Amino acid sequence: MSDIQAANNTSNDEIDLVELVKTLWQGKVTIAVCTIVFTVCAVIYALTAQQWWTSKAIVTVGKYQDTSSYRDRVTNLYAVIGSNNSIDRIFKNEVLLKDFITDFNSYDNKRDFINQSSIMNGYKDDVNINSEKEHAVFIDKWALRIHANLVDKKIPNVYSLEFQANTPNVAHDLLTSYTKFIATKISREVIDELNATIHHTKQILVAQKLSLDSKAKKALENEIVKTNYELVIANSADVKKPLSDMRGNNLFQIDLGAQGLKEKINILNKTKDYFLFEPALSQVETKLDLINKIDLSNLATLPVVRYLKDVNYPIYRDQPKRTLIVLLALMVGVVLGCVVVLAKTMINWEKK
Repeated sequence: MSDIQAANNTSNDEIDLVELVKTLWQGKVTIAVCTIVFTVCAVIYALTAQQWWTSKAIVTVGKYQDTSSYRDRVTNLYAVIGSNNSIDRIFKNEVLLKDFITDFNSYDNKRDFINQSSIMNGYKDDVNINSEKEHAVFIDKWALRIHANLVDKKIPNVYSLEFQANTPNVAHDLLTSYTKFIATKISREVIDELNATIHHTKQILVAQKLSLDSKAKKALENEIVKTNYELVIANSADVKKPLSDMRGNNLFQIDLGAQGLKEKINILNKTKDYFLFEPALSQVETKLDLINKIDLSNLATLPVVRYLKDVNYPIYRDQPKRTLIVLLALMVGVVLGCVVVLAKTMINWEKK
């Protein structure tokens, strides 16, 4: 008995499948119309939708020689400080790369670039911004299209720089401009740090010079007082001429004689050579002279990173995915057409 029921069920399934195919075939016009409508709409959308292209570049740690022009300008600073550590820290390639990526991803830098870029100003005019809120939304949307990420988390210090725009050429130009904008900013920061180091070193040397000047002047005054006493003693002893054999450890020396002591007093009163009393003063003045000769003007932009792949013109469009959109629309059209045909058939069957 069960075998007979199974056979009947199989027969009913086959009949239902045949009826389903017949029903769909009878409604082929409806299915075709739905498919064509959805496909045409998808094609129109795919052709008219806003396009987005991403320009990319790959950067890594720079080389030692990349900073040679900057190091050459501060050679005197190396000589004055006597230690390379504090200056080399400024030019450390890993630090420069990290600063570059941080500044590249900085929202404030993105905002400043968008506000000053002539290309971005053209986009602003197209969207007709009329309020601060609209301007903030405009900045936020474009800031999301600028980013730098590690190419591979397993490989350190290799980053992909990306800028997305409406056309391949604009994407390329914007990424090129933005990388230059960031590199220029890093260069200014390096120069500012060097100037701060130079200023601090100079202030220390000036303080040392003032201290040594004061000590030298005091020593000169003491020498003048002492020599005057020696002159009085020489006159009292009637020693007019220098004495060749008079040496000793006495506080006052009259071996120059009265005439020699008078000349010594005249010279001491006129002298400005304070280094005679403080030899270290000469070294400090030499260092100050070296510091003052450092010139950081007209330096080219510092190549803070090394390009493994230069900024490219994108070949493949990010959005819209035209082929995918059309295929999905075609599938939706077929499915919806089938649903419409089956629904009409069910309604007609219920009426009968």
